[in-house]
Amino acid sequence: MQQQFREEVSVRSNDADLPIGAYCETTHSIVIISPFPHALHELVRELTAKCYDVLVFHHLDEQALAALRIDLLIMDATYGTSQLRSRPAAITAPALLLVKRTEQLSEQQAASSYDESLVWPAGSAPADAVLPRIQSLLSGSGRQPEERSDQVQRKDLVVDFKKMSVHLGNARVDLTKTEFDLLRVLLETNGTVLSRQEMMDRIWGDQYFGGSNTVDVHVKSLRHKLKDNPKAPQYIETVRGVGYRLAD
Repeated sequence: MQQQFREEVSVRSNDADLPIGAYCETTHSIVIISPFPHALHELVRELTAKCYDVLVFHHLDEQALAALRIDLLIMDATYGTSQLRSRPAAITAPALLLVKRTEQLSEQQAASSYDESLVWPAGSAPADAVLPRIQSLLSGSGRQPEERSDQVQRKDLVVDFKKMSVHLGNARVDLTKTEFDLLRVLLETNGTVLSRQEMMDRIWGDQYFGGSNTVDVHVKSLRHKLKDNPKAPQYIETVRGVGYRLAD
């Protein structure tokens, strides 16, 4: 399988600042194929800051791409003098080609298979020139942004399941693996009452034989970290004689 990686960027652009722990309710998925991804770091950073979900591949792997939901493909052809690759036949989403010089566009027929072609880098702020074209391609595709299934927001609480991170307002909350799994179970069941045994089975499996008070200990610790008052719960509600549920 071709080498591939996803580049995660934590910085934010000046014109679209997001507070720490901010939650993107929807996102478009953008795939970038580049042999030298570091050269596109500014573009990846700006796209991520604007809530786009960005995946970066070193090489074209059509089998891997076919398994992804792609709203826009960006092909980097700014390096080398080899023949340009035509747009992958399996990709129906809009495709943008980045070239080093405009002569590449007239010299090679493969460039015509892309929806748009741009010279990169362009000027002192190349991302500023590319972003409007990207937004135009996405808006013209007719594809609706995908709802984020890897993040959940509940009142002031934001949980990212993929990164296993939790924020309460702007503050990061450090949870143990068990506390995180406990919170996940409560969020996924969306207010359904769970017995202590059901919670143990979901977290540790049905082969776990610890006492039910183990759940109470972890719930108490989780509540403390979430600053959740059990007498007036915002997140975890006790159902006497049964177990727990996600508070309304």
